[in-house]
Amino acid sequence: MTGPVLRLVLAFALALPVGGCLMTRYLAQAASGQLRLMSQARPIEDVIADPETPARTRVLLAEIAGIKAFGARMGLDTSKNYTRYVEVPASGTVWFVGAAPPLSFEARSWCFPVAGCFTGLGWFDEQEALRHRDQLLRDGWDAMARPAGAYSTGGWFPDPVVSSMLSPDDDAFAWLANILLHESVHATVLIPDEMYFNEGLAEYVGDALTDVWLVERFGADSPERAAWTAGQAERRARVDRSFEAYQALDTLYKSTQPAPAKLEAKARIIDELVEDLKLWHRPNNASLVELRLYKAHYDGFARLEAVCGDAPTLLRVAGTLKRSDFTESLQEDLTPVLELIEARCRKTGSKPGAVSRS
Repeated sequence: MTGPVLRLVLAFALALPVGGCLMTRYLAQAASGQLRLMSQARPIEDVIADPETPARTRVLLAEIAGIKAFGARMGLDTSKNYTRYVEVPASGTVWFVGAAPPLSFEARSWCFPVAGCFTGLGWFDEQEALRHRDQLLRDGWDAMARPAGAYSTGGWFPDPVVSSMLSPDDDAFAWLANILLHESVHATVLIPDEMYFNEGLAEYVGDALTDVWLVERFGADSPERAAWTAGQAERRARVDRSFEAYQALDTLYKSTQPAPAKLEAKARIIDELVEDLKLWHRPNNASLVELRLYKAHYDGFARLEAVCGDAPTLLRVAGTLKRSDFTESLQEDLTPVLELIEARCRKTGSKPGAVSRS
């Protein structure tokens, strides 16, 4: 979800007069960070040919051309992205900062001329991100800062592959494919000011196409697909448990209880979540709200894939949407939009067959 960072670079001149000290600092680092990243990136074929490149890195990078070709065949725009590679800190390329009130899941948003509105800001510098987070905490927000291992400008610039995309785990092939496919969805379909839709679509279509790619590349019963499937099941179980806590908190916040009682109950719900999932970092509203951003409509997009016939058809029909099809900026309830996609899929008479998973 790093696309907002670079779209803001394009709005630099317009945004400076209205942004104040924070925004001046933010936009300056976004511009310099992007330029630094682009200047350090090397052509992937040169990295593969370099005898100093670790063998695992060469093997993974060698898969990128095939993943891009597969994505293009599935209807994704992969033409100008992921031809170069750059080493970045192990923590990631960008640090994402978000915030929400202590007793609400109404995410803090930042709006800019030209670039639009976003429910978080990405910083190239970790210390700047932590500084921003700490200021939000002092201002009374629930706030969080986390590294974003993936990297995308949403189609505004040729995106490089960054080293944090290369997992050291058994699902490294699937992980790389998933990131490239997810970010390529953003380069293909991106509705201005609608992060909940954009991320929900990319999350589901990226996952669905990753599974298809694994079957094509390694086979339905391959260890590579098994590692991905097992990892997805574990992640899904943890997300489901976290979403239970989110829903309990959302009900609590909307109740008529006094604020002190809500804060006490909130602490108990989060305590239980930390214990159940053995979390190292205590979540708050700012981190839990991301569940809604990425996962709240996951099952809805899955149902749409069945109606549309396959993920590429879902993607193509989603690409017919316009900003006017949404009732507000940062629309959270996607039900009307999903119903519109379903109606268009039914109207076109889409049928399964373009892709399959065995």
